[in-house]
Amino acid sequence: MRVDPADWRPHDIENLEAAAWDALRAGTASITAGPGAGKTEFLAQRASFLLETGMCRPPQQILAISFKRDSAANLRRRVQARQPDLASRFTSMTFDAFTKSIVDRFRGLLPADWFLPSDYQIGFASKTDVESFLYDLLSSAPGGFQDEIFAIRPSDFLTNVVGSYELLAEIPAPTSGSEYAVQQWWERNYHSRDWPRLDFVLLNRLAELLIRTNTQLRRALTATYPFVFVDEFQDTTYAQYSFLRAVFAREGTTVTAVGDRKQRIMGWAGALTDAFAEFRQDFSAAPYELTWNFRSTQPLVDLQHRFATLLDEASQLQISQVTGDATDSQVQIWSFSNSQLEARALAASIAGDVEASLRKPSDYALIARQQVANLEPELRRAFAAQGLSVRNDDAQVGKLRLQDLLKDELARLLIGLIRLAASRGGQPQTWREVTSTLAGLVPADQDREVGTRMDDELSAFLTELRAWFAMNSVDDGDASTNLIEKLVGFMKLDQLSHKRTLADRPEDVAVTLEAFEIRLSDVVGRVDSWDQVADGFSEDDAVPLLTIHRSKGLEYHTVFFIGLDDDQWWAHARDVIESTMTFFVGVSRAAEKLVFTQCDARGSNNRIADLYAVLTEAGVELIRFE
Repeated sequence: MRVDPADWRPHDIENLEAAAWDALRAGTASITAGPGAGKTEFLAQRASFLLETGMCRPPQQILAISFKRDSAANLRRRVQARQPDLASRFTSMTFDAFTKSIVDRFRGLLPADWFLPSDYQIGFASKTDVESFLYDLLSSAPGGFQDEIFAIRPSDFLTNVVGSYELLAEIPAPTSGSEYAVQQWWERNYHSRDWPRLDFVLLNRLAELLIRTNTQLRRALTATYPFVFVDEFQDTTYAQYSFLRAVFAREGTTVTAVGDRKQRIMGWAGALTDAFAEFRQDFSAAPYELTWNFRSTQPLVDLQHRFATLLDEASQLQISQVTGDATDSQVQIWSFSNSQLEARALAASIAGDVEASLRKPSDYALIARQQVANLEPELRRAFAAQGLSVRNDDAQVGKLRLQDLLKDELARLLIGLIRLAASRGGQPQTWREVTSTLAGLVPADQDREVGTRMDDELSAFLTELRAWFAMNSVDDGDASTNLIEKLVGFMKLDQLSHKRTLADRPEDVAVTLEAFEIRLSDVVGRVDSWDQVADGFSEDDAVPLLTIHRSKGLEYHTVFFIGLDDDQWWAHARDVIESTMTFFVGVSRAAEKLVFTQCDARGSNNRIADLYAVLTEAGVELIRFE
C-alpha cells in the first residue's frame, strides 16, 4: 500500500534535520555532509521514501553506487532491514562492478574497432609498468609529441590521462602527446593481444563508449533505474564521472550524490578536485548541506570543525546529537620517549577502561597514518600482557587485506556456517544472517516456498557438518582444506549465478576463497577446538589496528591516534591539503574520546607543525609519560 509523501515517516530514527527532509523530497540533489552525519542512513531512508510512496514505481528500480564493496553491502542491508518486501527493487553495487556488468552483457554492441572477446583478462599495471611504458614511448613517439609525453606523471597516467580520454567508434590519428600515449596504451593492452588485459579504468571507458554510441541501451538503463544514488561522491574519478554524465545526466533520471569534500583522501587514485561542483553544473543539482552529527560529542565536533575550516573556510559547524558520558578531558596528547612505553600505556588504559566501563575491546581503535605493520609487534606484546589482543586490519591475507576479508559477504557466510555447526548454544543472529544470504542465492523464478526448503537443507547440512567436526580434529593437517571443500560443496559455488550474488565479479570468489583458506589455516593452527574457530577467525573481541584510510566510515568510542610525529607524517608537505584531509578523517572517527600519541624515537612534530598548532590553539592537554 502506497504512503502519501506528506505522511511518510523515517524508519528506526525519530526524525531528520530540516535540510535532510528537503533533500529527501528533492529531485537531483548534491548533498554534502560532514563525518557522523549519517550519509549512508540518509540514502537508506530516501530509498524507503521512494519505494513506499510509489515515486519509484514497479518494476522500476533504484541503483546505488558505492566505491567499496563493504559500503555497497552495508547500504543494501540497511534497505533490506527497512523494506524486506521491496528491497528486491534496490540494487546496491560498486562502480567497478556496475561498469563491468555493462561491458560483459553488451560487449557485442561495441564498434568494430573495439571488439572485445568474452575471454578478456582482468589485470592491473604497477607503477613500474607505467614508468617503463612511458620511457619506452619517448623513443618511438613522433618528435612533436615527446615533450608532452615526458611531462606526463606516471602516477597520473591511468587515472587522469587514460581515465579522461573519450573513446570514439573509429580510432582517429592522434593530435597530441597525451592522445598518442593513450592510444599506444590501448594498443599494448587491448588491440594487439589475443586476450585483452583490462583494468577498471579501461573497462569504464568501454562502458561509457557503449552507452554513448547506443541510444537504446542508454534509454533501457535510465528506464530501469530512474533513481540513482552515488555514495562517497568526493572520491569520484575522471573516468567514473564521465560515465555517470554519459548515462544519467539527462531528463528522466534523478541522481542523488552524497559525500564530504573534506574527506577526499583518494586524490592519489584520481579523484576529481571538486566532483560536487562539476555535478551541480552538469546535472543541474540542487545543493543541500547536513549539519547534524550522530557520532561525536560536541567537544569533539568542535575540534573537528577547526580542521574542517582549514579545508573549507565556509564549512558549517556540526551540531552533535550525542549525549555521552562526557569528561573534561575528551581530547589529549600523550608524549613518550620510546614506543615500548607508548604501547604499555595504551594497553593499560584500554584494559582499565574495559574493566571499569564494561565496554568491549572493539569499542576502541588504534589508528595511524601508515606503517601499522611496524607498530604491531610492540603493541601485541603490551596488549597480551594486559590480557587483550590486537587485530591488524591492514594485514595482507592472500590478495585481500584482513579488513576486506572480514567484511566480505562470502567470507561472512562461510564463517557463519562454521559458527552454527560448531556452537554449543543457539546463535539466532548468525542464523538470521546466514539464511538471509542463502535466500539471496535463489534465482528469482525459484523463490516460491524457498524458505522452508532452504531451512531444511541448511539444517541437514549443519547436522552433517557437526558429525564431521566430531570425527575430525581441528589440528589435522588438511582440516582447513577439507572443511572449505564441504562448505563450497553445500553452496554449489561452481554456479555462476551464485558468484554474481556473493561478489561484484565472478573472479572475486576465487580471491576470497584463497584468502579465507589462508586465514582459516592460520586460525586452526592456534585454537584447540572447532567451536573456537569462528571467534578466532573474526577476532571480534580484539582491539583493531588500522590505517586512517581503512578507518574511513567507521566509528569507535575511543580512538588512539598513534604517531603525531614526523615518522608517520613525513610526506605532509608534499600535499598539505590532502594530508590535512587524511588527518581530519582520523580525528573524526572518535565518538567520545580522542588521544593522540607522540614518540621521541619517531621524531619531532616539525613536519606537521600546522596541525599541531591547531591542537594547541584548541587547548588540548599534553601529558608526558616517563
